[in-house]
Amino acid sequence: MKILALYGSSYGQAEAVLHRVSQLLENRGHEVEVFSGKAIPPGLRVESFDAVVIAASVILGRYQKYIRRFVREHLDALGRMPTVFISVNGASPESTPEWRAAAESYVAGLREATGWRPGWSATFSGALRYTSYDFMTRWVMKKLSEKAGGPTDTSRDYEFTDWEAVDRFGALLAEQIEREAPQPVG
Repeated sequence: MKILALYGSSYGQAEAVLHRVSQLLENRGHEVEVFSGKAIPPGLRVESFDAVVIAASVILGRYQKYIRRFVREHLDALGRMPTVFISVNGASPESTPEWRAAAESYVAGLREATGWRPGWSATFSGALRYTSYDFMTRWVMKKLSEKAGGPTDTSRDYEFTDWEAVDRFGALLAEQIEREAPQPVG
């Protein structure tokens, strides 16, 4: 299958998750074309792909504007093929009930805002990239992390993504997409 993979990533974690899932799909023999949602090649036709995987991160309670715009502009095409949405949000372990509730509300908000109903979705926690943030972002993220009981040492970064869960999702996704794909006639 030919799969379009797009990401919206402010600090790199959603991009890393999408690349990991894309590699798992390629290992199963699929052709995957990966693009940043900010740098989609002119003339790209969603209809020329067999499936679409979109990953986006949550910044200030919302996914990237360019990802939301892409989904709205291509909603009809997305509705006619297997689609996947991967949400990367938060800077705390995925196992907390608070994180899970927030993650689900972000995905529900995207569905409501765009009308898109992806066939599959997954949510993964992100990272605190203190060393990549500007002064104000670092200060805000430190205060938010402190309030949540998270790490506040801004001299280093913190990884919260459960990469084993990403790998399990990628493997399951490859199987599901293969089942959903139109079968050749003849």
